[in-house]
Amino acid sequence: MIGSVIRVFGITGTNGKTTASCMLREILQRENGACGLIGTIRHEIGSKEYVPVNTTPGKALLKELFHEMKRQGIEQCVMEVSSHGIHQGRVSDIRFSGAGFTNLSQDHLDYHKTMEQYYQVKKRLFLQCQEGAAVNLDDPYGRRLFSELKEAGKHRVLSGYSLEDRSADYYGELLEESLSGSRFRFFEKGKALGTLRISIPGRHFVSDAMVAAAMARQAGTSFSYIKEGLEELKRVPGRMQLLGSPEDTLGVVDYAHTPDGLEKLLRTFSEFKRGRLLCVFGCGGFRDKGKRQLMGSVAGRYSDYCVITNDNPRGEPPENIAQAIEEGLRPTGCPYCMILDRYQAIKRAVSLADKWDIIVVAGKGHEAYQLSGDEKLPFDDRKVLKELLEKKYETTYNETD
Repeated sequence: MIGSVIRVFGITGTNGKTTASCMLREILQRENGACGLIGTIRHEIGSKEYVPVNTTPGKALLKELFHEMKRQGIEQCVMEVSSHGIHQGRVSDIRFSGAGFTNLSQDHLDYHKTMEQYYQVKKRLFLQCQEGAAVNLDDPYGRRLFSELKEAGKHRVLSGYSLEDRSADYYGELLEESLSGSRFRFFEKGKALGTLRISIPGRHFVSDAMVAAAMARQAGTSFSYIKEGLEELKRVPGRMQLLGSPEDTLGVVDYAHTPDGLEKLLRTFSEFKRGRLLCVFGCGGFRDKGKRQLMGSVAGRYSDYCVITNDNPRGEPPENIAQAIEEGLRPTGCPYCMILDRYQAIKRAVSLADKWDIIVVAGKGHEAYQLSGDEKLPFDDRKVLKELLEKKYETTYNETD
C-alpha cells in the first residue's frame, strides 16, 4: 500500500488544485526536505521531471513515480487528485496522510453527467483517507462534504477553512489585495498565528493558500515554515501570470477554463483595472458542452470587450464551439468579435488595447500546445502575448514575479 512508507497528501476540487499543491509542497519542503509533486503542470521528483499525460497518472506510472521517490530517499509527496483519477481507480492503492478540498463547480459533465455524480466521486477521496481532511467552508459543496464527513466520524483530524466564517477551524482575514499579491492574517481555532503573504493576486488564491496551510498544520508543520513556504512561491506557471506593465497594457495568462474559474479571474481584474478589461478565451472540444454558454455569459458580464477564439478544439468544428459561447455572451451586451485563429485573436486584443487596459487570455495557462484534430501544435499563450506586447510598446518585458 503506497502511503505506508511515503506520506502522500492529495488535493481535489474543480479549481485550485495546482496552485494549492504547489503551495503545500513549498511548505512541506521547508520542514522535511525534498517533496515529490504530481499534478497538471508536471510530475517532479528531485531532479527528475515527467511531462504529465493526465493530472493524476495511471497506476503503472504512479508506481514508477513512487518507486523513484523511495530510491531518492524522498518520504513525502503532494499530488493533485482528479475526479477521473478517483473514478477510474488510479489512486485506490494509495493511503493518503491528508486530503484537501478546494471547491466544486461545473466541469467534466461530459464524463460524470450530473453535479451529484461529480460530487460523489470527489467525496470518495475523503472516505479513502482517514487521517487529516481540510475542507473549504466557503463552497456550498464543501459545507456539505464537511457535514457528511463529520457525521461519519472516520477522520483523525477534520478541519474546515474559510475566508468568511470566523468560527472555522482555520480562518483567513484578508488584509490587503493588489496586483502584487495578497496579505492575510491566519487564525487557528480562533487564535491568530500571524500574517501570511502570497505573490499571486486574487482572493481565490488566498483560499488555495488556506487549504495548503490547513493541511500543513494538520500534519504538524509549524507556522514559521508555512510563512516561509508561501512567501517563497513567487508564481505558478499559467496561473495569474502577469506580463507587460500596468503603466502600458497589462497582460494576464490564466488556466481558467470553467465558468467559476473564469468569473473569479475576471472579477479580480475588474476590481484592479484603471482602463478597460479585454478577454480572449474559448472552450475545449468534446468537453462539457453545457459550460460554453455559461462562460460566454460570465465573460460578457465582467469584460469591456471579448474575443471568442479556439482553445483546444480537438476534432470538434471550432465554429460550433464559438457559436455556443456566443449564445451566452451576446445577451450581455458586451461588444465582441470572433476570431478562431488563437494567435490572431490575441493580436486583435493587443491592437485594441490602450494604456492602462488589461488583457486576459484564459483557458490554456501553462500549456505550450494546441490540440487540433489529431495534431498537437506548438502554441504558448505566454510567449505570444509577451511578444505582441513588446512589439506594441517596443519594450522588453520580464514576466512579473
